[in-house]
Amino acid sequence: MTDDEPLILHCFADYGTECEVLSNYGNVVRVSIDPEDTNESAPIKADAHITGDGKSHGFPFKDDVTFDLGVFHPVCTRWAATTSISGDPEDHENMIPSARAIADEFCDHYVIENVPKAPLENPTILNGRMFGLPIEYERAFETSFRVPQPPRERKLLTNRGPSDNTETSSFFFSERSKEWWASAKDYDPRPYSKQHLAKNTIPAPYIQYLIRAWIETYEEEQGISDGRVDYSNYDEEMETDRRVEDNTQLEDFRG
Repeated sequence: MTDDEPLILHCFADYGTECEVLSNYGNVVRVSIDPEDTNESAPIKADAHITGDGKSHGFPFKDDVTFDLGVFHPVCTRWAATTSISGDPEDHENMIPSARAIADEFCDHYVIENVPKAPLENPTILNGRMFGLPIEYERAFETSFRVPQPPRERKLLTNRGPSDNTETSSFFFSERSKEWWASAKDYDPRPYSKQHLAKNTIPAPYIQYLIRAWIETYEEEQGISDGRVDYSNYDEEMETDRRVEDNTQLEDFRG
């Protein structure tokens, strides 16, 4: 990150709905095998895979290009609960190593998103209940920076048992309208399908939570307070101010 706008890479994102949030924090370049021109991000069609030598030669950037943050959505079919519908889980490629290779080569910091069962390293788990949303939508995030893990709350209980009426699963995406899903996840409904909003879109509060942690990490690394008051020497500074004030008052009594 520099004095200019941060440069953010959004990878494995055909629609890139999350760019509606990411674009508030920097210039977003979106790379996908079949990108749609749906928002302010700059879509680039490319195959973001690593090759046998561990290099991402299919990636459309020079070696000296560096992104301040990379956000990756490798396909989750291999570990998704509905994988059995579309065949053997082992038939689906594990794209997480590709995401890590691209992040290591091109990004100062990164976020890799997937389902909680995916083999991510020390992931932070987020779900809708943590943010007061009417959806469960639990997702895991591997990050190169520290993200506090919120408590993983259980379902709210009523006198009749679990309050299923206040929480909707993306497995039943058809039970709500496209506008409802967009409102629940805080996005513009117009450029996207209901199925994409319900099943594939990361809720905006999750992205904002991760971005805050990234910004705090950057500020700590660079020693930037961003206008915040530093109270580490508060007592000493206040004592100095009192002495100056007392000496100023004594001057008034001198002839």
